Amino acid sequence: MAINPYLYRRFVLAVLRRWLELAAMVRGRRFRCRSLDGTDRHGIFISSNMAVACNCQDLDGSGQIGDLRTTSFAEIFTGPTATGFRRQLARGKLPVDRCAACWHLQSVPATEAQQWATAYSLPKGLSVENTVACNLRCLSCCRPEILRSRRGAVSLTLEDVEIVARTMAGLGAEHCGFYNLGEPFFSPRVRQELETIRRHNPQIKILTTTNGLLIDTDDKREAALLVDHVLFSLDGVTTPMVRRYQRGGDFDKAYQNLNDLVDFRNRRGLDRPRIEWKYVVFRWNDSRADIRRAIALAQQAGVDAIQFLFARTPVYGISLPFLFSPFFRKLGRGRLRVVEFERCPSARPAPAIADRQEPRAAWLPRTRAGG
Repeated sequence: MAINPYLYRRFVLAVLRRWLELAAMVRGRRFRCRSLDGTDRHGIFISSNMAVACNCQDLDGSGQIGDLRTTSFAEIFTGPTATGFRRQLARGKLPVDRCAACWHLQSVPATEAQQWATAYSLPKGLSVENTVACNLRCLSCCRPEILRSRRGAVSLTLEDVEIVARTMAGLGAEHCGFYNLGEPFFSPRVRQELETIRRHNPQIKILTTTNGLLIDTDDKREAALLVDHVLFSLDGVTTPMVRRYQRGGDFDKAYQNLNDLVDFRNRRGLDRPRIEWKYVVFRWNDSRADIRRAIALAQQAGVDAIQFLFARTPVYGISLPFLFSPFFRKLGRGRLRVVEFERCPSARPAPAIADRQEPRAAWLPRTRAGG
C-alpha cells in the first residue's frame, strides 16, 4: 500500500514538533527563527500566489505571514502573524509543524529568545517561487496539497514579478533564491522574470535550482545566464536510477542540457553562472562506483563542482553509507559534500564566488530532497 507523502510528513513533523517543545521545556530553553529575525537571506519565500511564507516547504499555507499583493513586505514582516510566530518561539512553542525540520530553527536560552522576539530586522534577501508547475512527479512530492494552497495561482504574473523585484530593491537585498516547489524553467516567461529582477537589482546574487530537462533552448539558456549560481538536480548516473526518485526524469537529456549550458557560458567567456551538479544520495545511488562515475561525468561536462546531498525522505531511501562510510567522509563533512573542479580555461573565474567574503555556508542555502 502506497504511503501518502503529505500525511506521512504531517505525522513525522507533528511528533518531532512535540518532542522538540518538550526537550526545550525540560532544558529551560526556547527558540529563535533565523528567517523571522531577518538574519538569513534565503529564509522568506514569496509563493506563486504572492503569499509570503516563513519557510521553503509551505505545502498547505500554514506558514503564510501575509499577502504581498495587498500589503507591503515591511508591514507583513512586522505584522500580527509574524509577530505572533516570534512570540510563540520565545515561549518555547513552534508556530507550525514545519518548524520542527527547518534549518533556520535554533534552540537558545530563554533570555536570548526574548531578545530575538523583538530585535529582528528586515532580511537582506528573499526567495521567489516563480511557479509551482513542474514536469516531474518526484517520490516525496505533495503536488495536490501544494496546488490547493496556491489557490489556482500556479505562476507569478509579470506584474507580480515587478512587485517582487521592487520589494527586493527597497530592502537593499543582496541575495535572491529563484526556486521552490516547482521547476523555475517550466515558466515560458522565465527570461523576462529574471530580467525584471535584474533590472531593479543589478548587483543582487541570484541562485536557482532546476531538474535540467527544460533548459533546452537558447532562450532558456539566456535566462540561466542571468543568475549567479545554477544547481542541476540529477540524482544518479542512469535514467532508471534517476527515476527511482525523480519520476519522469531523463538522465541523458538532463546531462546533455548541463553540458550545453556549460558550453553556452564558456563560449562567451562569461563570469557567471557558477554551474553545479546536485546529486542527492539515496540507498539506490550510493555505491562507490556510482559516485565515482558521477564525479567523472561532472568533470567531463566542465561544471564548477558536484555536491552530494543527504536525502532524508523517503525514509526507506536513506543512505547509511553516506552517514558512516569513510568513502563519503573523504568528500567533506556534514550533509552537503562538495567536490570542486578547475574552471574551464576558456572562461574567467566567477567573482560572485571567488571574491565573496562570507563562508560557503552563507552563500548556499541548505537544499535537500523532499524537504
